[in-house]
Amino acid sequence: MQHKRQFMRRPLRRPGLALAAVAGVLAATACGGGGGTDEATTQAGAGDYPLTVQNCGREVTIEAPPENMYVIGGEAGTLVHAAGGTDRIGTFAPLIGEPLGDAEGPLGEAEQAPIQSSDDISREVIIGAEPDLVVTYGLNEFGPEDLEAAGIPTLIISGYCGGFGAGQSEVEDPLEGVFDDITTLGQVLGTEDAAEQAVTDLRGRLDAVTERAEQSPPDEDAAAALFVAGPDAAIGAYGRRGMVHQQMEYAGLSNVFEDTDERYFEPNTEALIEAAPQRIIALYEPGDTSEEEVREALTGRSELSSVPAVEADRIMVLDFFYSGHGTLAIDGLEQLAALIDE
Repeated sequence: MQHKRQFMRRPLRRPGLALAAVAGVLAATACGGGGGTDEATTQAGAGDYPLTVQNCGREVTIEAPPENMYVIGGEAGTLVHAAGGTDRIGTFAPLIGEPLGDAEGPLGEAEQAPIQSSDDISREVIIGAEPDLVVTYGLNEFGPEDLEAAGIPTLIISGYCGGFGAGQSEVEDPLEGVFDDITTLGQVLGTEDAAEQAVTDLRGRLDAVTERAEQSPPDEDAAAALFVAGPDAAIGAYGRRGMVHQQMEYAGLSNVFEDTDERYFEPNTEALIEAAPQRIIALYEPGDTSEEEVREALTGRSELSSVPAVEADRIMVLDFFYSGHGTLAIDGLEQLAALIDE
């Protein structure tokens, strides 16, 4: 199963943006191979340049405070916004139709270069924009080294350290990766205070959901997170490496596929029936289908009629983009908690 958002979910390598240490004090968790930790020390103190950070094992040197960034993808855009760097964006290339939450207005002030998929990302276009830093959720048909050869450093957000699809199984703690990325960008941009405040606010919202789930746990907590592309498409599911798995945990749900050591996979019908989820979180892309069609795609399949969640119509439909690796992951967590409470 490959989602429409091919660039985001296909097996493209994306070394993650690791949070570097400042003067040997600030340590970070990176998306290293096998879910390990990459810790690095900058070669300069806070506010000093050149500044070197680790990008999942790849050293990236920022020669001066970025003033003309090229930011690709809404997830990267929301992270830059949270870090207080929106005014440093020269060009913003979101996916067409991608929600941006409270970052939409500020990000809209930058020059827009919307893309439909990874096929629209061009090395020549990026180089022609003469950015002093690229922040992105991936590259297509070329890598960070190609931009580095043109004198352009590139940071790739940590949620995609292991690539797309099942390749993202290297990601251990996706929400922590969001916080780490914001802090790192604050360090790179010299906006540490804004980044720190953003992380504090996001953690506060996360804690609020967790506390509510602990105080009033869901009656039926066994759930499956599925991706539904349409009535005739294969149904995908999310294992313990996906962002939605972590969202489920914080909202008080238990992922029936938590033993699956993958981000995304396609279970057969028998596996879904055997898992017997009491709730289903149906992720979808609004540009492809509607909430009603998503529900019908599940309830209309006779082979799934014995699944408790389908039988009881406990299907919670959630916009796929709110389970990504930007700040909308917190919005998605809050939306999920609200759906559980309905």
